[in-house]
Amino acid sequence: MAFVLCFQLAAGVAAQTPKSGHKSRPKLNVALGLTSMYDDNILKYSEEYINRFLNQEDEGRFQIETYDDVVLSPEIQLDVTYRIFHGLNTALNAEYKLTGFVMNEVKNRSFLSFGLRQFITKKASIKISYNYIPEFYVRHFRDDDWVEVIGYTTESFKPFSFTKNNYGIEAQNTFMKNTRLRLGIDYAHYYYNQHFTEYDCNNLAYEINLRQSVNKLLKVEFGYTYTQSKAKGYDEAGETRLLSNDADGSFNDNLFLIRALYNLPEIRKIKHGVDVKCEFGKRYYTSEKSPEQDQFHVGRTDNNLLLNGSYIMELSKAIEVSAFFNWFNRKADSEVEQNKQLISEEKDYNQHQVGLAFTYKFKI
Repeated sequence: MAFVLCFQLAAGVAAQTPKSGHKSRPKLNVALGLTSMYDDNILKYSEEYINRFLNQEDEGRFQIETYDDVVLSPEIQLDVTYRIFHGLNTALNAEYKLTGFVMNEVKNRSFLSFGLRQFITKKASIKISYNYIPEFYVRHFRDDDWVEVIGYTTESFKPFSFTKNNYGIEAQNTFMKNTRLRLGIDYAHYYYNQHFTEYDCNNLAYEINLRQSVNKLLKVEFGYTYTQSKAKGYDEAGETRLLSNDADGSFNDNLFLIRALYNLPEIRKIKHGVDVKCEFGKRYYTSEKSPEQDQFHVGRTDNNLLLNGSYIMELSKAIEVSAFFNWFNRKADSEVEQNKQLISEEKDYNQHQVGLAFTYKFKI
């Protein structure tokens, strides 16, 4: 918990305010959370592969106990705000989260993030952030290099996993008290495990997000994110992306967001509300290899959809509970006629998640 100590030190830094001339000691805000949910497709398998799993086909591919699972996610969030520049707020935050699967421990992972927000006026701010995922297991795939040596055998299936580093910067401003505009740029680097280093990639994302208060009860939000991903596309020394026999997972992605947050009338002074969100995106893969060399990427387009609904209740200033539902859907297509069915069978999927979340907040 080294970052906890860092935040306690930061909270202990005295801030001199111009108006009072006195030092103030900020408080460290702590939020402890626990999310529990049921996920009916933890590896985002297509219907074709769910059937293969149930029929015990493709020995070696399915390194899981069940294709669905119960997920438990404890987390801790820390933030502290103090003033060092002309009485303007400087905010530090950190978060650590564990995601644990009851039946399929191979999917367990952790997440760590840090952020620093500096206000340049009372309503405008700039934030820099960093987050890190040490290891994220996706699922087992055939390693083409092993297939060339040992053929389509059980041993040719290898784990497909990555480590992720993400760096971000954003500028945010509130206009006329009711309109918030945020602009952001994210840079992410994915390092894949030894069997799939051709998928190592650099992602650059540009985001614009607008939130508007319609009235005291309703807020609406619109967003757009454009992502360019450049994959390595080769896994041996001396190769290049175009001249290798490896897959090229490079893509351009357009993601649109529509969201509504509505505060319902209080029940016995208990605040509660709903949060409804829709994200829909179109991802174009940009591999320039031949369709025979790179069946899963040449000419491929993914249509992605997320629907999310949450009901949130503040039982007190310290305790918040929520119930939520997520639906993910992907439909994959290809300009290459002979690859359409293969890509659809491999990449189309539906995923449903339903769960409860609990948060307890306090100050130190």
